[in-house]
Amino acid sequence: MLKSKKMLITLSLLAVSMSLAACGGNNNGNGTTASNANASASTNTNANAPASESPSADAAATAEANGPTEAKPAELTIWPDAAEDKLAVIQAAADKYTAATGIKINIKPVAMNDQPDVLALDGPAGKGPDLFYQPGIGSLVVKGLVQEVKASDEVKGTYTPEALAALSQDGVLYGLPLVTETYALFYNKKLVPNAPATIADLEQIMKDQTDAKKQNYGFLFEAANFYFAWGFLGGEGGYIFKDNAGKYDINDIGLNKEGTVQGASLIQSWFNNGYLPKGVNGDIVGGLFTQGKVGAVINGPWAINDYKKALGDDLAVAPIPTLEGGAHPTSFIGVKGWMLSKFSKSPEWAADFAAFLTNEENALEYFKKTGEVPPVINVLNNPVLTGDPLVAGFSQQIQYGQPFPTVPELDHVWDPMANALKFITEGKDVQASLDDAVKLINDKMKMAGAK
Repeated sequence: MLKSKKMLITLSLLAVSMSLAACGGNNNGNGTTASNANASASTNTNANAPASESPSADAAATAEANGPTEAKPAELTIWPDAAEDKLAVIQAAADKYTAATGIKINIKPVAMNDQPDVLALDGPAGKGPDLFYQPGIGSLVVKGLVQEVKASDEVKGTYTPEALAALSQDGVLYGLPLVTETYALFYNKKLVPNAPATIADLEQIMKDQTDAKKQNYGFLFEAANFYFAWGFLGGEGGYIFKDNAGKYDINDIGLNKEGTVQGASLIQSWFNNGYLPKGVNGDIVGGLFTQGKVGAVINGPWAINDYKKALGDDLAVAPIPTLEGGAHPTSFIGVKGWMLSKFSKSPEWAADFAAFLTNEENALEYFKKTGEVPPVINVLNNPVLTGDPLVAGFSQQIQYGQPFPTVPELDHVWDPMANALKFITEGKDVQASLDDAVKLINDKMKMAGAK
């Protein structure tokens, strides 16, 4: 089941399956993309039009006729993540939507990780957003923070099935996807002319190029960050919750079992050998790599633009090297999207705007401005993506990736595993650190009422 799921994701991101594009896409054969039948401004569908072009009066009129049936609100509020480089492209799309519908869009950035807690307070008080931006469904349903997105089959057919599944729970869709991502190996061709194929190759680069006193390193990554470390833990056969044909058994936790222990021991060896500095974090990784002082790093596609500005044509991307036994590291596959707030008083119009923000034209523009890949089938098949070798590097890695378990109990995993990895990077016993993490995870789940 998992293998076939990975293959579907791979085919989508490699954008080589023309049958998938024909079935899932909405190309009507005359150069335009079918619009959202329930949408308003998303009816501006000329795939060749400049992204900044405002919808025509005719398009807006057609939108009015096909739009939501509920009363049109004067305004909608959205909470994007607080990353400033994303706000300009979101604002541009919002301006086009306002031009077509007359609905004002209030954009109030809130850090993505903080949004659920803030919404739990602001939503009931009437101060929350209509849409907010999250990496998957997580525990949002359990917490009562989202409501169903009622999108047409035509609209849903524009996205990859895996992306929709990541924003669904028990078959109910709660958001529309904007970004799909995993992480891969960036390398500086001046220091590493050819991508390392195996961990042994990577360790040789570490050995040859690491001089901690000069802050030169062969390889860096956020080792105490469970998100990035998982590639090595899962690649060695570890698992979070046992996956039984797509259903996760939260009572079977694999985070202190053989595969995870083996992967964590590998990470610890890099610290023991002096290849990685204690306390390495994202700022250190990015800062030293863009200064040309690190041969290779692990990061996600959100880093492409900054790395490209610093390294130019010396920047390259490849899959993470294979492990000693030949297995590939299992990087997490994540989907970020616009979730429909439970507290929205205009859910149809909010869903309409989410469809507009993630339609082919705006999703392609988002990729051009941010480097983040949308799971929109026609965009994945666009030469702008298929011809980009940096994007292709991520497409290769994603075939070995692993989706997040779609259970709310995943929320209880992150902090205990972050603590365990911190202890492991500091030289503490691997098995004991992971045993403590699993005990804490079980305690947290029981306190939350898990059975």
